[in-house]
Amino acid sequence: MDLINRLYQKINEAPLSPKVLLARSYAQGHQLLEQICKRYGAIFNVEVQTLRGIVTANTKPELFRRKISLLDEGQAVWVVRELMKQLAIENPMTYINESMLKPGIVNQVNRVISDMRLAGLRSDEVKAECFTNPLKGEYLKRMLAFYETYLRENGRTDVAGLGDYLKPGGDETVYLVLAPTGWTFVERNMIHKLSGGRLCFLDSDVPFYINEDFSKNRFTMFRATGSLAEVREGFRRNLSDPSALDRMEIILSDYEHYAPIIHSHAEALGVEYTLSNGLPLVFCDAGKAVVGILDWIAEGFPVKRLAEMLRHGYISFSDERWSRTDWVCLLEKSGIGWGRERYLALLRPERLSEEEREQGTALFTYVKDWFDRLPEGNEWNPLILLEWVTDFVQKHVPARSLDDANVGASLKEMRKRYSASPSEPIPMDLAVQYVKEMLAGIRIRATATPKPGSIHISSLHNGGWSGRERTWILGMDERTWSISAVQDPLLLDQERITLSKHLESAKERAKNVRSERESRLSRIRGEIWLSYSSYDIGEQKSNSPAFEMLQVLRLQSRDSLLDFGVLEHSLGEPYSVMDIMHASELAAPFDGINAWAGLLQEPNGKPKDGWQAVMETYPALAAGYQAIAFRFGERLSAYDGWLESDISTSANGLDNVQRRDTISVSQLEKYASCGLQYYFYYVLKLRPKEVSEFDRTRWLQASERGSLLHDIFKRYLEDVTYKGTKPALHDKGRLVEIVEAVIRENALLIPAPNQHVFAKECEEIRRDVEIFYLHEVGRTDQPCFFELELATHDGEPMEIHLPGGIHFKLKGFVDRVDRIGPHEYRIIDYKTGSTSKYKVAEYFSGGTQLQHAVYSIAVEQWLRETGMDFEAKVTEAEYYFPTERGRGEKVRRIQNRREDLATIIAKQLESRNRGVYVPAKDSRTCGWCDYRAVCGSHAEWMAGKRDSSVNADILSTLLEVESHD
Repeated sequence: MDLINRLYQKINEAPLSPKVLLARSYAQGHQLLEQICKRYGAIFNVEVQTLRGIVTANTKPELFRRKISLLDEGQAVWVVRELMKQLAIENPMTYINESMLKPGIVNQVNRVISDMRLAGLRSDEVKAECFTNPLKGEYLKRMLAFYETYLRENGRTDVAGLGDYLKPGGDETVYLVLAPTGWTFVERNMIHKLSGGRLCFLDSDVPFYINEDFSKNRFTMFRATGSLAEVREGFRRNLSDPSALDRMEIILSDYEHYAPIIHSHAEALGVEYTLSNGLPLVFCDAGKAVVGILDWIAEGFPVKRLAEMLRHGYISFSDERWSRTDWVCLLEKSGIGWGRERYLALLRPERLSEEEREQGTALFTYVKDWFDRLPEGNEWNPLILLEWVTDFVQKHVPARSLDDANVGASLKEMRKRYSASPSEPIPMDLAVQYVKEMLAGIRIRATATPKPGSIHISSLHNGGWSGRERTWILGMDERTWSISAVQDPLLLDQERITLSKHLESAKERAKNVRSERESRLSRIRGEIWLSYSSYDIGEQKSNSPAFEMLQVLRLQSRDSLLDFGVLEHSLGEPYSVMDIMHASELAAPFDGINAWAGLLQEPNGKPKDGWQAVMETYPALAAGYQAIAFRFGERLSAYDGWLESDISTSANGLDNVQRRDTISVSQLEKYASCGLQYYFYYVLKLRPKEVSEFDRTRWLQASERGSLLHDIFKRYLEDVTYKGTKPALHDKGRLVEIVEAVIRENALLIPAPNQHVFAKECEEIRRDVEIFYLHEVGRTDQPCFFELELATHDGEPMEIHLPGGIHFKLKGFVDRVDRIGPHEYRIIDYKTGSTSKYKVAEYFSGGTQLQHAVYSIAVEQWLRETGMDFEAKVTEAEYYFPTERGRGEKVRRIQNRREDLATIIAKQLESRNRGVYVPAKDSRTCGWCDYRAVCGSHAEWMAGKRDSSVNADILSTLLEVESHD
């Protein structure tokens, strides 16, 4: 007689008397009653309860009368931590000092205290000599005493203390109990007191491997090359069977590992399912937002993390004037990178451009509100952080699904539950860790009992009660099915035995868990699938089947001498992710992977050449393959940057360019350096993301440092020359004042990662400025203009005229203009990098150094047109390296090759307008290019094409430009 029959028989012994079925969980009890109803029809006067549920309900009136509140397990952790801290402060040399109050240790102490109280132990009964380490024994004794005092003085009690408030049941209710119960000593006493002795225990079934009825089931066993392959094979078999899916229960040996895999496949296939233990909160958008914002805090507030959450839609801002993309772009362009100080500094309105100011102000309001409510330093309170996260979710996380709404509701309930718990400031990383541990208790999509029309997915700890006709047990490998008997290091087995016979040892616990599992599985009836992963892909090692699998084979064959070798042989070859082992008539492809497996396999199992099929199915892939083929070919193609424009009909002819385009020197130089880079940046307008990454070894980026030095040089020279109107009267003290002022301003706008880095870079800046000062003192020329903008009176770009009738609009700034003689000038461009690129013999450097020549003409023209000097001539241009790295060197170019400049620019524009945008001549340029991920080794492939005669006509004008040194 199985358990269902025995339970029904007990219920019918007194059908009119009230009965309580005491189960390990409500789900277990309800599933048992459903099976009885299916088999025998309706029953009544039976209520499902758990021991803790019925005890809590019974004691609630008495607790209310005495004004005592019940401490749940989560709240108890915070109480224990507070008591541990008090004990550590009283005695810094105690067994667990204050520095050891990490979540893992606190949780372990809390479990030991709970075990001792549920075993009926009081602090006065705990003897230090019962412990291998008397110091540990004394610590636990005092902790238990502190805990008892806390409960007594604060009007609290825990589950173990509910027996004092329990009243015996006064009616004739019969309590039906499923053995083994798993109850502790105190729990047994409470239920005996409550029931008044009206307990009826139903014995468990014998283990499955000696259960005759279990042996009559229909068994299928298989293995697969990984857990993903195992799940896919099970789904293949299930979908090929016309039977209803809700006939199946899937029991997962490793629930946390397998449940996400099952979930993703069921979602993709549109299969309805229920999960007994649900999924972690990160399987919904709100959960990802919660974990993401905690990671954002823990990692130092990186913009990258915030932008990622916005991009995926996990978080949003209430101001709908801007899209998610707008917010992401603003964050990435802001240069914030990381750190709360940088957000507040770089999002100030005065720091933002005109077009970004309104949106930036709105973002500043949001982040200021966040940071105002977040603590600093080591003053982080986990429960206040939990409240902050709850509020953040309410304001910034849209509830697009029921799961999202459940996460928000669970956070509110958790905040309310912990609001009265004691806590104190701790370091930030510990606070985040505690909050994450609390959030681990939030599960989504949890449906404890099966639902019609759905596959039911349970765990090895609670599965097997559904009574469904087909049961599939996954993950039956030796490691997963083994039950740990590792001792609790805080309360060893020998210490447990010495302290009390009611404290369960690790060995006993493992034995009881195994016994309960074997008994529960023995009551499964119908069709049973057993499977395991024979290979662990993560650890790259083989797995052996669990001993229980061999026991099933022995039971099925009625041969107790079978060994693992026979089992391995009977299982056959392991199944893979792709369906290559089923006959074509039996195969049931349920996704693209399986469909392709069929297309790429001959009937005899040999692989086909599927190249043509792949190319036809995926045109984009075919186009990519064609691009590679053309790139490796000898002739230039569109995949090398040749657009084959007809210059005679093109709207981009030289005349049109001269009338319409505004050109910067950097454009011309970039085109000469790498046409493909120019095409990406100026034609396609593909901009590399300018996201500041956290670097604890650097304060200023190279561009930021260059801007700072330019600012110092400009302010100083304007000051000592009265804005260029008088010869310089150098004053080192004034220069030092300017340097310190500019450093302070930049420090406010761009906070340094730490004081050491800040001091180091400030000293480097001071040394650079010292180099600048020493060289300026030795100059005899008159600085006249600083940061000169090349523009007309109304702010429009200047029109520049070159020899040969070439003219175009130019925009740009000149760092400095010095008067070196009557009507004679030199332009100066500050460089804060290396001098290696600027060689004396390379005047134009193949068109990559045109700035000195173009700006010389532009400044000369500007001086004349504005009336500053009608006879002005710019005879020299200088690249000036006024830094420690540049050693104050000067590279000067005499301005006497204007006809060559006109030829180079004309050829560049002609080449560009013909559609020639080929990669760089010098592949070393690719080393610092923002587009190298797109190009790969394209510049190296182009070397041969540049020399090939078939491309001579196309590249002639570009090669002519490159030949100009």
